[in-house]
Amino acid sequence: MSDLTPQLPTWMDGQNVTALAKVAQGYWQEIESYLFWWLEQQHSEDAQAAILDLLAWERDIKRLPGEELSLYGLRVKHAFENAKDAGYNVGMEQIFKRLGFGHITISERLPDFDWDMVEIAMLESEFSGKEQLVNELIKQYGRTCRRYFLSAMAAVNTTHATALVEFEKEVTG
Repeated sequence: MSDLTPQLPTWMDGQNVTALAKVAQGYWQEIESYLFWWLEQQHSEDAQAAILDLLAWERDIKRLPGEELSLYGLRVKHAFENAKDAGYNVGMEQIFKRLGFGHITISERLPDFDWDMVEIAMLESEFSGKEQLVNELIKQYGRTCRRYFLSAMAAVNTTHATALVEFEKEVTG
């Protein structure tokens, strides 16, 4: 049966081993705290501004003038997913929804428009004040062979509506 007590080097004979263990434990706890601090900084919602700028540079995100730190962090956080979804209609809708836009519709090949024009329709209340963000998202994640134009929708609450509905039935025989 082997002895599980640690064997100290000969130059440490007679030293207080518990004091050495406490010093070593404190040292490794400090190293561990530095490593966990860096892992916490990787979550862009909680990162310090300087670290967030480094993550943004790494993910090709540029902070817009006057952009709130929380929105900037959200853009940095979703940079990988947004890059994967770029260029597709459904993907572009997901990009806008990740950044807080509620109702958005993207339509291609509309009648009376050129074949390469894409309509992005969003609520006017969500678009106001975020024009620069919308332009940046289109520039960064839109297809280069498409021309995008924005359409504003307004939410209207109605209490009464009247409509005339006509049905035509075609009889084939």
